[in-house]
Amino acid sequence: MSEERAKIPRRRGDLVEGPEPGSTRERILNAAERLFAEQGYGNVSMPAIAAAAGITAGAIYKHFESKDELFFHVVHRAVHASQAAPAAGEPNRDLPRLIARYTTERLKRGRQLAVEMHYASAKHPKIRRLLRRSLEHDIAQIARDIAAAQAEGRIDPTVDPMLQASAVMAFLMGLMHMETLLPERIGDKAWHDYVAAHVATLLGMQAENSLQK
Repeated sequence: MSEERAKIPRRRGDLVEGPEPGSTRERILNAAERLFAEQGYGNVSMPAIAAAAGITAGAIYKHFESKDELFFHVVHRAVHASQAAPAAGEPNRDLPRLIARYTTERLKRGRQLAVEMHYASAKHPKIRRLLRRSLEHDIAQIARDIAAAQAEGRIDPTVDPMLQASAVMAFLMGLMHMETLLPERIGDKAWHDYVAAHVATLLGMQAENSLQK
């Protein structure tokens, strides 16, 4: 077994350890994420990913057996990156602005990749399970943030945190389709502020307080 092959992370169920920073495997994942997001899963070939990663077409198969497997690892990495808790596990205290960030040009690749992931989940059970767990995790985290805000008196204490969190997640998933639905609003500050204010309203917060920097 080659040294490169020996470094491939082992899987346990659907859990995969991340690649070493700067490794060939990481370069492949970075290239694949960019191409899948920009061109769509069906329009990207393994040789194209290999070329973008700066390796030969044959060498990519030392790390991933197929495009399906590579896409799963891209999705897995993106999902776990999105689940990184802010402020070392502390509750997020500015949910409206956090959600509004998804209207910005900076998160374009994340939106594009999310659309590809949601489409692929209809065909690939492993990706569907991964996204289902991700959604459950995100809703639970938002619910915890809402409960913390309720305890601080910043959100109406009578609302159900899980129901509110589910509504916020549905709103967020709609923003993921902005390239299709509202491309002219991407990067629009007025739209960003409108989204932040209305997420605050959805949460039962005072809009003016939620927009403070």
